[in-house]
Amino acid sequence: MIQIGAYNRLKIARRTDHGMYLTDGQDEVLLPRKFIPEGIGEGEQLRVFVTTDSEDRPIATTQRPKAVVGEFATMQAKMVGAHGAFMDWGLDKDLLVPFAEQFRAIEEGAWYVVRVELDTKTNRVFGSTRLGKYLKGDVRNLSEGQEVSLLVTDVVPEGARVVVDSAYFGMVFPDELHERLRIGESRRGYIKRIREDGGIALTLSPMGYQGAVDESPRIVERLRREGGFMAIGDKSPPEDIRREFGLSKATFKKALGHLMKSGRIEQTFHGIRLKENGNGKP
Repeated sequence: MIQIGAYNRLKIARRTDHGMYLTDGQDEVLLPRKFIPEGIGEGEQLRVFVTTDSEDRPIATTQRPKAVVGEFATMQAKMVGAHGAFMDWGLDKDLLVPFAEQFRAIEEGAWYVVRVELDTKTNRVFGSTRLGKYLKGDVRNLSEGQEVSLLVTDVVPEGARVVVDSAYFGMVFPDELHERLRIGESRRGYIKRIREDGGIALTLSPMGYQGAVDESPRIVERLRREGGFMAIGDKSPPEDIRREFGLSKATFKKALGHLMKSGRIEQTFHGIRLKENGNGKP
């Protein structure tokens, strides 16, 4: 069965004036002439994306959408019409986000994180910015300290809202935002805390001793760029440490301890210094 809103590997069945008909052995779908690769003929296979045309008929394309059904992607609103907002998702036919599927009113030219979905009654592919409908509330499979993927969906005074592992909503609070995040940005993060209500608080910095050890080469590299010395140490204010290294004070202190124990740096009253003439090697 040909899947709408997904990639399909289909065989070329026949050629017509309008293009080539592709088949999975049961159903057929038209690949318009402008998308036919040069030198390909009947009986060969093609990987195509299948969507619907303006008359809701299945249609194949060799263009690559930013996301398929069930995925998220960052898209720009090209225009707002009578039925909703039309988003640029990489195909000639724009993706409609109906008004009923908008978390807040979409503005032309702005960027949004969009979930691609399929209306199984009409076989129409549509978009939604009401992301919570498609995310899980059960967080029992998650654990504190776990490394996860983050997709930034909104940046507000309370912090950055993110989709966690394409399945959960989470929040990076201001005390963990040591750099500016952008809507649509993908990052690696770590689960800092899971609240009783299922809310997920995240950090961008690795957690625990091993996480601090993994950050230590970055401290050494920064010291090299600064000529081997920086006027900062484990007694410095947390905001100074976060500004300079993007780390919490606790993680920074663990990383310094590891570097001092390995003989790569020394800490003085005035700051931290690379040992061995600044090469950072034990």
